[in-house]
Amino acid sequence: MASHTGNERSTERDQKRLRTAIRILDNWGLDQIGQAQILRVEPQLLSSRELVGALGIDHLARISFLLNIHVSLRELFQNPQNYYGYMAAVNYNPPFSGQSPSEFIRAGELASLKEVFEHLEFLKYGQQYQ
Repeated sequence: MASHTGNERSTERDQKRLRTAIRILDNWGLDQIGQAQILRVEPQLLSSRELVGALGIDHLARISFLLNIHVSLRELFQNPQNYYGYMAAVNYNPPFSGQSPSEFIRAGELASLKEVFEHLEFLKYGQQYQ
């Protein structure tokens, strides 16, 4: 049985989370450039194993928000067309102001990912987002 150090397990876990986040972004209809903007990496690194070793705290926070946004969408909607399509649909509610949530987070600000997650949490619990 192979022995893994804590650092190796952490890298493997980060690799799985990154791949899952990229799959989610792909399902939301984002191309490689959009995915790179949201993750704040160079587009060519998305398909590289080197990316995982270069992940910093900011990248891991972005991945965490993406995974949590996905979970919130799955809890809000049962239909895959809705939970994948929501991110591409134009939304006039705050904080989107006529943008789709995908456009909103493409600016690459970590705070934008947090706002989308909070917006979905408010929707999930029947509250108005401020």
